Amino acid sequence: MNTYLHDGTEFDLDAGFIDVIGVEWTWNGRYSDTGEPLLVGAESPTPIPLPTVYHDHGPLIPMPKHPTSRLVRAAVSADFTASVRDGHTESYENYALRTARASQ
Repeated sequence: MNTYLHDGTEFDLDAGFIDVIGVEWTWNGRYSDTGEPLLVGAESPTPIPLPTVYHDHGPLIPMPKHPTSRLVRAAVSADFTASVRDGHTESYENYALRTARASQ
């Protein structure tokens, strides 16, 4: 994990960031002459030092981590019938009745 400390906040450079308007910023693996990590974003293909991005576009929100393969398999292979029975999921029949009543 590559980290950078700026204004008391530790940034995980490998994760990437999202600014307040939703632009994704990623570290390009390089540093400025003053040792600041250079970020590139959709709005700016030219590398910009992290402190500048933080000041002009921040705060920077860490991008969500990708789910593990195990978590994806568990979510995709969940037992739908058991989920309905346990009350975690609405059955198709109940959904159809509820939405039909709403359209009347």
